[in-house]
Amino acid sequence: MQANGEHQNNNDLIDIDPSPDNALEYMKAFTSAQATRTEIYHEFESAINDHANGIISVDEIQQVIRVSQEGFQDVSSDILRQEELLKKIGQTNLSNIIRQVQNLEKEKLEVTVKLLSCRLQAVQRPEISYQAEVEEYTTRRQQLIDSINDVMEDARAEMLEL
Repeated sequence: MQANGEHQNNNDLIDIDPSPDNALEYMKAFTSAQATRTEIYHEFESAINDHANGIISVDEIQQVIRVSQEGFQDVSSDILRQEELLKKIGQTNLSNIIRQVQNLEKEKLEVTVKLLSCRLQAVQRPEISYQAEVEEYTTRRQQLIDSINDVMEDARAEMLEL
C-alpha cells in the first residue's frame, strides 16, 4: 500500500522483462492452474454423484460446493494474472490461447452445473424423465472438453517454441 492508503497499480509492483523465458514461466503457471482446475472438477463431480447416491448429506454437498467455488475462483484469478502478464510482454498469441480456455471453461462449468442438476432431479423425482436433458448436456460437455483439450495442445505446442 502507498502512503495515501491506495493500492499500488500492478505495473508498479512488477518489473516486466519480455524475454521468452518469462513467457514460458507464465505459460507453465497457466498449465499448472489448469491442471488444478481439472482436479477440482473431478472432486466436485464425484461429490455430486456421491450425494445423488445417498453417500454424502446435503450439508456435506453444500460444503463441497462452497470449497469448489472458492477453488475455481482462485484458479481463475491465477490464470487471469498469467493472461495479463503475457499481454504486457507482447505475447498476445499466448494470452489469446488463455482467453479461449477461460471462455470454454466458463461454458463448461455452466453446462456441468446443469447436467449435475438434472442428474440430481432424476434421482429425487424418478417419475419424471430427464434423459433427454442429461444426454444433451453430456454431449455438449464432452464437446467443450474436447475443445479445451485442443486449445491446451496448441498451448503446449507454443510452449515448445519458447
